[in-house]
Amino acid sequence: MLAALLLAASLVPIHGTVLAVQHDGTAILRNDAAPEMLASQTRRYRISPRTPLVAGTGVDGFADLTTTPWTLRDAVPAGPFVPGLPNPGRVIGVDVGSPLPAAQLVDQAGRLVVLQRAFRDKTLLLTFVFTRCPDRTLCPAISGKYAYVQSHLDPAHFALVEITLDPPYDSPRILADYARSYGANPAIWSLLTGEGSTIQRLLDEFGIDSMRVSASNFIHSDRLFIVAANGRVAYVVESGAWDPDGVIAEARSVGGLASNPFERFKLSLVADAVAFCGGSQWAGIVLLELSLFVIIAAFVAAGLWLVARMLWGKA
Repeated sequence: MLAALLLAASLVPIHGTVLAVQHDGTAILRNDAAPEMLASQTRRYRISPRTPLVAGTGVDGFADLTTTPWTLRDAVPAGPFVPGLPNPGRVIGVDVGSPLPAAQLVDQAGRLVVLQRAFRDKTLLLTFVFTRCPDRTLCPAISGKYAYVQSHLDPAHFALVEITLDPPYDSPRILADYARSYGANPAIWSLLTGEGSTIQRLLDEFGIDSMRVSASNFIHSDRLFIVAANGRVAYVVESGAWDPDGVIAEARSVGGLASNPFERFKLSLVADAVAFCGGSQWAGIVLLELSLFVIIAAFVAAGLWLVARMLWGKA
């Protein structure tokens, strides 16, 4: 595990290929690029802690650029990041009542974030996005709603987290630029990236579909997890088409604070309808409106029938 002193370091999650292992415990790596932070290059890294590496194999790790030579921390053998459908057979899935999984990630400032511990004693809202998302109704809409939510929740009691679906591109600096574009307050809102192997495992554990459709675009599912202060999931919204006021109300309820029960009811109703309609917000709202129309029409018809019976009974 990374030592506590690294919390202030600028860490960059990277993937590379081991070209040679030296007797002094260093290794020659050809690392992939980390956009706006690190070029693709071949160089010597100190490996900490010392890990048996084999020339010709892939490796994930955290590049610590503050040392000479640079240090690759917590190196693990790994292939390149490949998005895809979650594989529930190799992980324990996260659902209501589950604890947050163990994972070492890095925030937009390059600081280590240990997911299962970092947000204890706060109610956490957690979801997945990627910064290159071209559809304004998907990731940008979710981040826009986060911007609204952060202004209505106290950073002393709540935290917002977005984990990238695109770790090869979303370096800490890319995430920092993205955070600034939405006015993210770092006191409450963290954007996290990590080693490709770690992100792949988290996508499996949180049940997030992520299919590449081009070099810079993914089709993915959306889920929002509300995690209680004890680190266990308390509520799951099965679609990104959630209403921010409803999420605020549910988060406050999970945190033991006064909340609006009508907003919580709407959140549950709309989210369930959208999920039933395959994630289409428009279809879900149409379904709800149609259902309400049918219910109202049924009540009106029943009322007219009772009035008619009363009138006929007096005739």
